Amino acid sequence: MQCKIMLAKKTRTFFLFIVPLTCFILSCTRQEIDFGTIPENSYTHLVYIDTVGVQLSTVVIDSFSTSNAQSYLVGKYKDSYLGLVTTQPFFQLNKPASVPDILDNAVFDSLTCIIRPNKYYYGDTTKPETIYVNELAQNIVPGYNNLLYNTSKVDIKPIPLGFRYLAVHPTSGDSIFIRLNDAKGQELFLKLRTRADEVSSTESFQNYFKGLSLTTGDGDSSVVYGIRDTVIMRINYHVNDPFPSSKYIDFVSEVNAEAFNQILSDRNGTGLVKSGKGFTEIPSAESNHLSFTQPGTGLYLKMIFPGLRGVIQNSDIIRLLKAELIIRPLKQSFDPVKMKLPSKLFLVNTNGSNIPGYSVTAAGGGVLYEDPVIDNLFNVDNYYSFDITTPINTMLNTGGSEDDGFYAVQGFAGSAVQLDRIIAGDKTIPGYTTQLRLSVLVINQ
Repeated sequence: MQCKIMLAKKTRTFFLFIVPLTCFILSCTRQEIDFGTIPENSYTHLVYIDTVGVQLSTVVIDSFSTSNAQSYLVGKYKDSYLGLVTTQPFFQLNKPASVPDILDNAVFDSLTCIIRPNKYYYGDTTKPETIYVNELAQNIVPGYNNLLYNTSKVDIKPIPLGFRYLAVHPTSGDSIFIRLNDAKGQELFLKLRTRADEVSSTESFQNYFKGLSLTTGDGDSSVVYGIRDTVIMRINYHVNDPFPSSKYIDFVSEVNAEAFNQILSDRNGTGLVKSGKGFTEIPSAESNHLSFTQPGTGLYLKMIFPGLRGVIQNSDIIRLLKAELIIRPLKQSFDPVKMKLPSKLFLVNTNGSNIPGYSVTAAGGGVLYEDPVIDNLFNVDNYYSFDITTPINTMLNTGGSEDDGFYAVQGFAGSAVQLDRIIAGDKTIPGYTTQLRLSVLVINQ
């Protein structure tokens, strides 16, 4: 009997020792939130959390380089949310690849500018516009860091070389022909015929004829068109030897450091007012509870998650299974024809410095791109969805990451030669709030 009592005491002592030890070990190993598949046991259950606040803002870039433009934008459009956007390309022309011998009986016919749309547009293409071809009044000279920017300016001559009033059908791919000034054409034709010094080299020609710019009429504010980097100024002439034969000589635009897009925005009344040079971050509360992404004009939609750590580090949560970021464009802020959404969107890491970092990658490697999901029936449930489980887990397990977040963009300012944009609402706009949805594993109580 005494032996049994002593055995019971030893068992009770061992139990009292092992339970606190087990709890201590568990508490020490639960400092990081893990993610992955659901364990097969009856001690946990799945919980969805959508109460993590997403703090929205718009980061406005003061100016950005548009040198070495591979395509151009021309036109203006008025955005009820973002004001007036005006675009104007500037570029130089090469001398002809070879200057042919022009016979004495050759007759000048016309000088023409040939513009080739690249099928991109933003705005209302049903309204005709006037496209002007302007000769530059001064050389294009790169500025800071030997670059040209969206805000760079080059003077043009007061009288355009030519213009045409038309409705452009950009998706057709048809070229646009604009008749230019005959006097300028005769002048160029004579220099080619006499092989003047001005056409002996590209450098000499560009000192004589400094380049072209394309603009639209002062009252035109419906649409911006994308055009290819190849713009042609063509001299048309004919010879009678012995029968009439048509010929032409081309001056082709040059893709170089002097080719750039000027993109100006008048945002008066939008709340998107820059406070100085560089980056200006504007909280959604200061811009009618809306935030914007339009890299073509220097706007980045920024999202951070200040309450994330407090929500996820509940003592009952043992694993993060999935983190999904849902970006919902504001209702009636876009349409599939005029004000289009970006066809693809990706996320870029950033923090309190607002400097863009690396792009978020997909599970299989490479940049994570997402297309918009469009509700074609009711036009209500439209969104972009991103699986950001890995970067969210990294934030949770990295100290000092409270101001880490993402930009949602379709390209970077300067390289995104397009004006597609997203308008996103903050938590004060029901039904169109940007959300972070978490799937977590919780211990059963």
